[in-house]
Amino acid sequence: MTRTGRAVQASQGVELVSVTRFPLLRAYRPALWPSVVPELDRAARELAQQQKGQVADSSTVTVGGQRARMYDIDYERDGKGLVERIAFVLRGKTEYLLLCRYERGGDTAARDRLLDTFTLA
Repeated sequence: MTRTGRAVQASQGVELVSVTRFPLLRAYRPALWPSVVPELDRAARELAQQQKGQVADSSTVTVGGQRARMYDIDYERDGKGLVERIAFVLRGKTEYLLLCRYERGGDTAARDRLLDTFTLA
């Protein structure tokens, strides 16, 4: 496990679970959700392009009691099909990026645990 001032991550092989905090320029309020979703969709597409992959799925979910936007990004690396499930959780002046990477068709237990147990203090 690795911790920095704004992130924590654990990995084993290609599997990765991480949470990273980013500051927002302006405080997020739930009333902003309709205007924030297109920005998050764009950010997910950019992340997919960086991986030379594609956004395979997107949805609005609840994570840690907060409305969140979640995406599955499918891509290939070193001959392996991988999925990165990312979730953006916004609260006040902080964006939380939850990321889980696993082999396509592989065990999703770590991903499920992160999304089910993530809470904001």
